[in-house]
Amino acid sequence: MFTTTASGRAWTYSHTLGAFATSGKGFLHPTDLAISSDGILYVVSRGQFATMDTQISKNRLRITKLTIDEEFLGEFGTGDFTWPAGLAVDHDDNLYCSDEFDNTVYVYNSDGEKINQWGQKGSGIGEFIGPAGIIFDNQNHINIVDTFNNRIQKYTCEGDYIDSWGMSGDGPGQFDKPWGITIDNNGNIYVADWGNNRVQKFTSDGTYLMSFGENSRGGGLLRPADVAIDSHDDVYVTDWGNKRVQIFASDGSPLTALYGDAMEFSKWANIILDANEDVRKAFNRVEDLTPVKKFDRPRGITIDGDDRIIIVDSTRCRLQVYQREISYTEPQFNL
Repeated sequence: MFTTTASGRAWTYSHTLGAFATSGKGFLHPTDLAISSDGILYVVSRGQFATMDTQISKNRLRITKLTIDEEFLGEFGTGDFTWPAGLAVDHDDNLYCSDEFDNTVYVYNSDGEKINQWGQKGSGIGEFIGPAGIIFDNQNHINIVDTFNNRIQKYTCEGDYIDSWGMSGDGPGQFDKPWGITIDNNGNIYVADWGNNRVQKFTSDGTYLMSFGENSRGGGLLRPADVAIDSHDDVYVTDWGNKRVQIFASDGSPLTALYGDAMEFSKWANIILDANEDVRKAFNRVEDLTPVKKFDRPRGITIDGDDRIIIVDSTRCRLQVYQREISYTEPQFNL
């Protein structure tokens, strides 16, 4: 396995989940994932492909349910979405999916049954233009990135409007097409400010605290898509434009970056390759598969309770999983 170390920390590549799929289980340009309280993964795909059968094309827009060990548990949401974007799970393990085109939040129970939907296009109170990243706080309120209104909106889990904050611009507390969002252990909110090439940190009520990622040595962001926090308050940003995951300390200083280490195919990918001998032979003829292991436009990112970092490797239609080595100590050398 591949291990990345920096500043007394270590991250080890664990495994890859999923595979490109036009039919059957798999992903087609996934954008985000969420994890339930019992560790079940939900991944939303938004890709379409050219086909004479438009229904088959739309059927790739769906939510896939699986375990961290790549056991396929089903799929749902087929036919509901146009441009699905963000996923989040509430305190009752209901799943919420934002749709950037429909300006709607779709709600499903843990069995995949649609139980609610709400939202409409506009710039008024309780309206959206391009809702993207979503996250629940400790009060079970949902915070939604309203991308093209350049603001964050807060709702109850039933869809009742509570508050909003933010405006267009490049100053503190202002946004330029924000996309991803997360909340740390103290309730502070982090927003991936996509157009401003930075991450901004706020209190739970939207008071600006700090920003980082712009113009930082070795850690400069280019179109950050999503953000996540581990149990030690280190910050992980899917640096979409730089094709990496940039890791920052809690004070915003850059630590290191992950670039992707998926040298082995996932279980699902091997099933596909085993069914197509010519494709398997084609891969075996490639002398250097290094480019294939790398991220290509990483989008969503989530960290589970065991400090496993799960990254949506969107263009490559898979997830890459890393383990934060909490007990890691740097070796001492006597020379």
